[in-house]
Amino acid sequence: MEALIIAAGQGSRLKNKHSPKPLVKLFGLTLLERQILTAREAGIRHFKIVVGYQAEKIMNFLGAGEKYGVHIEYIYNPEWQKGNGVSVYCARNYFREPFLLMMSDHITEPGLIKKLLTVRALNGESFLAVDRNLAGDHYQPDDVTKVLVEEAAVQFIGKNLGHYNALDTGFFVYSPAIFSALEQSIASGDYSLSAGNQILANQGLLQVIDVTGHFWIDVDDAPALKKARRLLLRRLVKETDGPVSRFLNRKLSIPLSARLADYRVTPNHMTVVSFLVAVAAGFLFGLGGSVAVVLAGGLTQFSSVLDGCDGEIARLTFQKSFFGEWLDRVLDRLADGIILLGMTFGIWQNGASPWIWLLGGLAIISTLVSSYTALPYDRLVQEKVLSVKRQFRLGRDVRLLLIFIAALVHQLLAALWILTVLMSSEIVRRLISFRQLEASALQQQNESVLRELSRASLAAFSPLSKQNQLEMSR
Repeated sequence: MEALIIAAGQGSRLKNKHSPKPLVKLFGLTLLERQILTAREAGIRHFKIVVGYQAEKIMNFLGAGEKYGVHIEYIYNPEWQKGNGVSVYCARNYFREPFLLMMSDHITEPGLIKKLLTVRALNGESFLAVDRNLAGDHYQPDDVTKVLVEEAAVQFIGKNLGHYNALDTGFFVYSPAIFSALEQSIASGDYSLSAGNQILANQGLLQVIDVTGHFWIDVDDAPALKKARRLLLRRLVKETDGPVSRFLNRKLSIPLSARLADYRVTPNHMTVVSFLVAVAAGFLFGLGGSVAVVLAGGLTQFSSVLDGCDGEIARLTFQKSFFGEWLDRVLDRLADGIILLGMTFGIWQNGASPWIWLLGGLAIISTLVSSYTALPYDRLVQEKVLSVKRQFRLGRDVRLLLIFIAALVHQLLAALWILTVLMSSEIVRRLISFRQLEASALQQQNESVLRELSRASLAAFSPLSKQNQLEMSR
């Protein structure tokens, strides 16, 4: 399916002296780039963009789409001062099949678009993605288009509806019937897209897809842009985050990632920086001495904070990649080993028995295997195959914080013992969970769960998933 993006208006309420509204930047990417990259992640590769106000700036900035891995064509709207219905109508000679419509100043997540793309029109219907959450803070009541829905069909749509039960998110799958409807509304003197939508609704041709719970926001003015920044940053907290990441590290890494994204720092830059900080920590642990150990502990925790930045920047700027994921995994494991090796060497230099090398080796092995089993475990939790209550997740964030605390109180030997026991226990717990899930699936002959178990195992050690097979830019 192709996408049509409306980017013709002036957007006077979001003032920008140097560029049109679609080129206003948010975390290093323009609003229009965010729409293109979001749709690309959902599977769209061909775009037509309606331009008008400062059209040349938009066309020169985006080009033909090669740098985004897509193809872009432009449609000029000479009457861009009129409503967005005119901009859509300008595309009437370009579409003979259903197409996705997006607004250049709306931000969403790929999941919303993927859900909308699952619809299949049987009788020339069009579909509007609606949000039934009327109590959220993601929209402005005076600006949002309201919708009255009955039995999955739009009855009335407009900004001034007194009675409504859904919100227009600004994302549609249209059949070419929209152009006939817009021709009628424009002829009557109403240039809005809502007027054309109302005609479709009167004909029974505008259905709805409920996308409640999916992220979206209309960036119409400066306050909305500020809110969009806040909501995008809030989404960086992951369901599989451990307690240290969720309540400590993210508090520091997210503001840092937001600032770095504005300066086009890449995720791989942060992966390498985090690794180098960890190497410095391992070196200082090896030196021994009170001051060096405390500094090493601080650097260990700092590397843990920085370790969150690469993924946050990748998600904020659509820079996820196969190589980037592997680089992060490999350097994280190396960093863990170097820190633990430095701790072991430092303890041995201070007169510990040679048996400390056995304990250090066990700590390194249990840490590596814990990371190895965490990957399929987290995937099963994310895919809702493995249902777990919120628990104290023993991950890398916890390990590095424990080392930091141990360094502050000069108890590195105790830290090695605790890490070995905790990580070994967590490995056993995860293996039991895998076995119980497999046994339950076999008993119920649940092939979908068994397939997901297999996928989780493969995906854990090959980050080339469906979602990021085409995300090779990082």
